[in-house]
Amino acid sequence: MFLPQRSRFTGLAASEGTGMSEMEVTREDVAGRKRAGELALLDTARALATARAIGHPWYRCQALSMAAEYLSGPERERALMSALAAAWEQDEVNRIVTVSAWPIRGLADAGSEAAGGQVAKLVRLAQTEPHHLRRSHALRALAAAVGEHPLLLERVVPALAAALLGGYGPRIDRCIRDSFDLVVRAKPELAWALAMHHKASRRQSLLLAQIPQ
Repeated sequence: MFLPQRSRFTGLAASEGTGMSEMEVTREDVAGRKRAGELALLDTARALATARAIGHPWYRCQALSMAAEYLSGPERERALMSALAAAWEQDEVNRIVTVSAWPIRGLADAGSEAAGGQVAKLVRLAQTEPHHLRRSHALRALAAAVGEHPLLLERVVPALAAALLGGYGPRIDRCIRDSFDLVVRAKPELAWALAMHHKASRRQSLLLAQIPQ
């Protein structure tokens, strides 16, 4: 079936993953998100109602964000702020930040004055996550959400780089590669340290080649 919002959220986590929340994920949660996405283009009122009825905050956040894409003005911002509120109902820092990327993208694209403050709040929260890889993944999702908005991206990238530099191993290396364009775009002065933190390899050489001279 057609999901009208799929392309709008490319690069943002859609699956529940592990440790999402202590709340059990039900089939109704998954089906509700899918249904809200299908309805968003056709009937925004029903899409919003469907999204609001979803029990699990991860799926409710995503569904509200999808529905909000077809709204405008104050109604759109209210839906996106409701999506953010749902994200904050979760228990784990990295899950709050990761799924918040969905409504943050909507706020940023709409030029909302609330976007800057919400991004800063999420960066501060992410910095309380002690696990470097989990923090890196969350901040990478947030950076991707604001990647087309330089002032917002600049708020995220230093914390993202710090998280990456604090971790080691192939999964951190992959996150460095996935994040590198965002870092070069916002804070090119941090790119060299990240590239050198990556394991020596052809992939590291490709990263080094991306750094502006």
